[in-house]
Amino acid sequence: MLIFYVDETGTASLATVPGSDPPALVAGSARFFTLAAVGIRDSARRSLAEYLLRVKAEHLGAAADAPWEDTEIKGRYLLHVAKALRGRKQHSAPAGYSTLTEPPAMDALLHALGLALSIFRPLIMTNVVDKQKMIARGNQTNPIGIAYSYLQRNIALTLEHQLSGESAVIVADQQTQHEALFKSGGIHEIRAQLEKDLTRVPNYNLVLDKPLWLDTDLSMWDREILQLADIASFLVTKVIDEGEPPAELERLWQAMLPQFALHHKSGKVLGRGIAMYPPRSSRLSF
Repeated sequence: MLIFYVDETGTASLATVPGSDPPALVAGSARFFTLAAVGIRDSARRSLAEYLLRVKAEHLGAAADAPWEDTEIKGRYLLHVAKALRGRKQHSAPAGYSTLTEPPAMDALLHALGLALSIFRPLIMTNVVDKQKMIARGNQTNPIGIAYSYLQRNIALTLEHQLSGESAVIVADQQTQHEALFKSGGIHEIRAQLEKDLTRVPNYNLVLDKPLWLDTDLSMWDREILQLADIASFLVTKVIDEGEPPAELERLWQAMLPQFALHHKSGKVLGRGIAMYPPRSSRLSF
């Protein structure tokens, strides 16, 4: 069985500035809402989690009992620290990052995280929802429902076409808004709406119908692996928004790129490992 760890970047709100023409998202509402799923086989769960714990111990000086919020690895923390160190400035990342005082130390951490991707080879799928395009078209469909629908679809299709005999479960951090949408049936309604343009509906029986909601205070191994999903959602959002990854995290992006799922017909990352909504042609070629 594959376990897909899911995390997001951005907010799902479609609120617009009153009276704006064309409609514009309110201040503080990011244009993109991205959901990333990092899949591993259940047999690799312990070894990957323990590898990430060793990375923290070595590069962040994190003891086993260190506060989680002080040592959580997030894409935005990595970029902030890398930029600050390159510019010889103080950074304001959580306390656990205080050991990173010189660029070589940061490079070593990024190298270790890249090795986690290269060694354990997770299967990565993401959905990027362009909220600005949605509101321009008068589309008020919940971005959370869109993103989860795309992930469930693409996981099911990958299992059908490339990993015959496997099934999957999604694991996600506890999110009241996300849980409520599943509980109300809203996710399945949105998924049915999006299926209207499909020539064949995937076999969703291959994927558990809703995520297992993770309590990060209790699930140490799983919260460590969940960090990779945060990094994936952050970097994919940056690449879609800016056309390329941040220079400071280029090595991490290059380690991640071979792990994205490929479309079973085109053989490309776009449309499977990175899926866009609304669908659009992209200047990106991977």
